[in-house]
Amino acid sequence: MNILAVESSAGAASAAVCCDGKVLSEVFTNTALTHSRTLMRCIDAALRCAEIDFDSIGAFSASIGPGSFTGIRIGCATVKGLAAAHGSPCVPVSTLEAIAYALAGVDCVACAVMDARCGQVYTATFDCSDGFRRLCPDQAVPIEELCAFLKNLQKNIIFIGDGAVLCYNRLKDVLPNVRLAPENIRYQRAGTVSLLAYRQYLEGEAIPEAELVPSYLRLAQAQRELKRRLEQQKGERQ
Repeated sequence: MNILAVESSAGAASAAVCCDGKVLSEVFTNTALTHSRTLMRCIDAALRCAEIDFDSIGAFSASIGPGSFTGIRIGCATVKGLAAAHGSPCVPVSTLEAIAYALAGVDCVACAVMDARCGQVYTATFDCSDGFRRLCPDQAVPIEELCAFLKNLQKNIIFIGDGAVLCYNRLKDVLPNVRLAPENIRYQRAGTVSLLAYRQYLEGEAIPEAELVPSYLRLAQAQRELKRRLEQQKGERQ
């Protein structure tokens, strides 16, 4: 079973091909170019490196968020288009889960964190020593709220993701059991997306391409501003 996966939820973009749970190839780029220019190049290179053509792909996968609104849209739209053209199913993968999966098998709790701005982080935690078990849903919360949750955990906690340094620096004096993931595995990549997609495919979680949608967790800044102005105008009228 061959799966083509893409990851474009942050500044970097990557594509990977896995076969029956083994990553055959992965192409990663972290340039200043937009994902609309780089992602298809990554996909083409990943397929060529694996010596696999599109007709051999059984399912397509994308990290659906949270993360950059534009990046997630590009990744999902690309996968939807490829899946529709080949009549193949899609497997949606949480960006946070893909980040944390780099620590699968390590005796720790992985706390995946991405900087969500506005004083918040996108986060989810996973017990990596017990079959990679999710401990909470993906959420956008203030760092103080994340701290309150982590205080109840007894295991070593490893921050991983582009918000890892931010959270570690803020919480290391409050939570003595926190550490930073090594930089070489700290950020999201399509390889872990493909491995999770294969596992989810076996568990029956593949969906038609039309049902693949981003998971933003919160409104875009423009939508938040509009909502704030409407509420302000409503208050003034009252």
